[in-house]
Amino acid sequence: MKSTEGESISVETYRALRASILSGKIAPGTKVTTSVLCQTFDVSLGAVREALSRLHAEGLVSAESHRGYRVSPISIEDLRDLTRMRIDIECICLQRSLERGDAKWEANLMAAAHLQTKGYTESRSNTYPNPALHELHRDYHRALVSACDSPRLLRLRDQLFDETERYRCMEAIVAPDRDPLEEHRLITEAALARDVGRAQRLLSEHFQRTSDALIQAMTAQSLVVQQRE
Repeated sequence: MKSTEGESISVETYRALRASILSGKIAPGTKVTTSVLCQTFDVSLGAVREALSRLHAEGLVSAESHRGYRVSPISIEDLRDLTRMRIDIECICLQRSLERGDAKWEANLMAAAHLQTKGYTESRSNTYPNPALHELHRDYHRALVSACDSPRLLRLRDQLFDETERYRCMEAIVAPDRDPLEEHRLITEAALARDVGRAQRLLSEHFQRTSDALIQAMTAQSLVVQQRE
């Protein structure tokens, strides 16, 4: 029983720390100290170490020799590579999903799109980031590819999605006038029509817009820093 409780605490610690990193609450490049994390999450050293070990395997934190861990930094090069990889994998999953999706898949996709639209409309004035909107966004994109018949592809797709979330949180701040719901509407329309080519193109453009907006903002910020120096 104690083992089960310990495992549960470790999982909860991992999820909480992971959410803090993905949402940007713990900024990229930040050094994370085990003693501070123990106090923050009110858990044992073992739970924190296990959580950090899992996050290291996912690439969200990096281990420093004799110095603990640091949240993995972000960069324009990493974002470009991540975007290319995500487009490739997501489009493969999308094609398989559109080819195999049944009526239940269609219903789930329409429901996810509707819930996201409703949540976004009701929360538009809320302070960003909004965890509820993150989940609705995640649910929508998962619904799109949920009929894909390859668990390995979907696991890789989920990992890339999570790595992108750190960047996407920033994009919503630097590009507040963008309307992702309209982009999602067009993707959903193409998906339900089983138009693989159009759906893949729209999804690729959707991801690329996020990347381009961030790269522009990151480049501008870098120039400002250089000028100050």
